[in-house]
Parts: sequence; C-alpha cells; structure tokens
Amino acid sequence: MKISRWIYAALVSAAFLGMTDSSYVALHSSQGFLIPCGFAGGCDQVLSSPYARFLGISIAWFGLAFYLTIAATSLFAFFSYPKVLRVSFVASGLAFLISLYLLYLQAFVIRAFCDYCLFSASLVILIFGLHFWARPWQTT
Repeated sequence: MKISRWIYAALVSAAFLGMTDSSYVALHSSQGFLIPCGFAGGCDQVLSSPYARFLGISIAWFGLAFYLTIAATSLFAFFSYPKVLRVSFVASGLAFLISLYLLYLQAFVIRAFCDYCLFSASLVILIFGLHFWARPWQTT
C-alpha cells in the first residue's frame, strides 16, 4: 500500500516539536532550574514530583529518546523505507499508554498540570494517530 509522503513529513515535524519540548524540560530540570509555566501553572509541582523521574532519570530524557526514534524512522520512511515505521508504531503505542498514565497522575494524584507535559501528550496522541493512518503493518 502506498502511503502519502505528507504523513511521514507530519511525523517528522511532530517529532521535531517533541524533541524541542522534551530537551528544554530535560535540560532545565537536570540543572535544577524552575521552568516558567503558562496557563496550567503547575509545572513546578509536576516536574518536582517523584513521578517526574524513572530510575533516577528525568522522564523528559526518555521523551527525547522517543522523539528521536520517531524522527529517525519517519525520515527513513520518507526516503523509501516504510517498513521501519513498524518500530516507531510500537514505540508510539507504548508512549501513548505512558502518556495516559502520566495524565492520570497529573489530574488525580499531583492535582496540577504542566504545559510542557500536556503539549508532549498531545504530540504523542498525534503521532500515534498518524501511525494508524499510515498503517505500517500493511507495508510491503
């Protein structure tokens, strides 16, 4: 099945935005700086909570690795290797589930929201949806 190249370009664009967002949060949180928050106003609470780290590493670094994976696989798909999207489809599914869990934590446990986290969750949902549209499991 032939997939329009605009889907691959949209995946690369979303991954670039995610890399920008997650690297900003990762660098600032690892240096101990407070990150200015916009409309949600709870960035400090969310990013200083015990849920902001996994194995002692900021979750934002894992997000950066995820977005780099999406960008790389989407670029390969854009340049005629669409089968590699199967890897990023699995990664985006896992990231989608993790994002749902992190949204649950923000809403019901921490009771504060982070603009950067909400933006990242939106990008993960977009990336997961674009993967369903691309249907990498049908790529020959």
